[in-house]
Amino acid sequence: MSENKIKITPAKGRPMLNWIGKKPLEYVKGFPAQLIEVFNPLNNSKKIETPTYEELKDNWQNLLFHGDNKEVLATLLELGFRGKIDLIYIDPPFKSGADYVRKVELRGIKEIGSLENDEASVLQQTMYFDIWNNDNYLQFMYERLQLMKELLSETGSIYVHLDWHVGHYVKILMDEIFGEENFRNDIIWAYKWASTTTRTFAHKHDIILFYTKSDEYTFNIDEVREPYTEEQLKGYKKDEKGYYTTDTSGKKWYAHPKGQIPSDVFNIPIISRSAHERLGFATQKPEVLLERIIKASSNPDNLVLDCFCGSGTTLAVAQKLGRRWIGCDINKGAVQLTSSRLQKIIKDQIKNNETKYPAFALYKVNNYDLKLLHTEAIELAVQHIGIQRTRTDTFFDGTLGKNLVKIIDFNHPLTLLDLQLLQDELKKRPDEDRDITIVCLGKELAVDAWIDEWNKKHPVNKIKVIELRTDKKYGSFLIHKPAEAKVEIKRENNKVFIEIKDFISPTIIERLNIDNQLWKVKIADFRAMIDYILIDTDYDGKVFNVVFSDVPQRKTDLIKGKYELEVNKDKTKIAVKIVDMLGEEVLIVKDI
Repeated sequence: MSENKIKITPAKGRPMLNWIGKKPLEYVKGFPAQLIEVFNPLNNSKKIETPTYEELKDNWQNLLFHGDNKEVLATLLELGFRGKIDLIYIDPPFKSGADYVRKVELRGIKEIGSLENDEASVLQQTMYFDIWNNDNYLQFMYERLQLMKELLSETGSIYVHLDWHVGHYVKILMDEIFGEENFRNDIIWAYKWASTTTRTFAHKHDIILFYTKSDEYTFNIDEVREPYTEEQLKGYKKDEKGYYTTDTSGKKWYAHPKGQIPSDVFNIPIISRSAHERLGFATQKPEVLLERIIKASSNPDNLVLDCFCGSGTTLAVAQKLGRRWIGCDINKGAVQLTSSRLQKIIKDQIKNNETKYPAFALYKVNNYDLKLLHTEAIELAVQHIGIQRTRTDTFFDGTLGKNLVKIIDFNHPLTLLDLQLLQDELKKRPDEDRDITIVCLGKELAVDAWIDEWNKKHPVNKIKVIELRTDKKYGSFLIHKPAEAKVEIKRENNKVFIEIKDFISPTIIERLNIDNQLWKVKIADFRAMIDYILIDTDYDGKVFNVVFSDVPQRKTDLIKGKYELEVNKDKTKIAVKIVDMLGEEVLIVKDI
């Protein structure tokens, strides 16, 4: 791939919002997109190692990316997608100060313990922390919105889903980037659920900012008209053409046969707890909301982008409506959830002969495998050690007794640079007299000497380290034991027989037992821990081509566990990918 820097068009709109560290993007560089997995049940398109627009335009397959969306958007520009996206919908972080979790329920289990009314089969998996300082959040959104504008076609539209926390700030950012003249609607999504508060009026709506690239844009109002109510049609007469009323001259005025134009207040319920589409994702939006947006602002075969795809609702609705799509998320669990959701939809469409785009490919941009473990591990460490989380502090993560706590990113050991950043932060807080506890998953050799020297010189702000692999009190906690599977793979002539004989996820078992400390959880059927199964009957050792998938339709269903498939080669490599309920993968490969 070319190393050329990609020029970004300067934002020229007004008004402009300023913050500490504001810096417009001038150039970006794409990253290699590594093909990881292909879902192509009809086997009707070729495998595309590098998904350039030129390569895809006559041989389209939908695209799912695992990576930081800034890097993915830059990569899309480098791959030739500038001006090729017809509709963008994003549901980014709201700077709400909350941790967003996915409720993960083990499959097919109503009771796995002896407690009455227990929820022992439900795990809470932290997907991301929505805790920012204002400057960092604004720069984060500013850069990504600039890249999205570059990708948007001249007739394209962008919808940005927010709430009261930052909607007013992002509105000004979008005026600057897209131009005030291209602002179309400040949509209110009103719902019945409300926050529980007695000190303000209940928060019962989100906002969706609707902008376009230019004055010539796609908008299919007749596709989203709403039926008139009986009250609205009172006084109307009806003939063979429909409902009508008359003006003073006696000319007939007909109500539109498809109904009235929707207002900018969308009265759409949130997803109920019992809804079939609910996936346990905290920020999941209802499909009907995305259906209105996609129908209004795109046509069949148009290209829809969601680079904060979460549970994949935008992509699911785009798939059902016959649009092409590109999705992205930094969280591996979100990507896996989206993949399994789209596989179900495509299988149903194939069964009913309803799909034009039956394939998608998963690419990795940079390496973000540990991002899933990072948020999950921090939350588990907080529980295990007894840290009180602090929602308002942008540097420290909480308190332990009287000490401030800083949790070091588990993707790297505690370094001298981390300690320097801590020292810089304390300089900004001259009145801070509390000691510091650092939680980490390892530390460089030079760290201990630095801390000893620091503690000798400072009567306050003394530093203590909890190193989670060796600490006497907490050290056994995060020794990660990978999931294991026993899989039998046999061949008879041109058929292969696969049976999942056993599976164990120490992470799930440990997590269940942390959450339920009064008793030890026992799982009667190991299949309860498995989310789905993927099989490749001709694995090349690099790209997993999904020839068969067992993705249970309902939460109460288990994977079948026994499979019979045809193989066409005398000698081939069988690969079985087992994905557990927390997103950990086990890959079993056998030559037959």
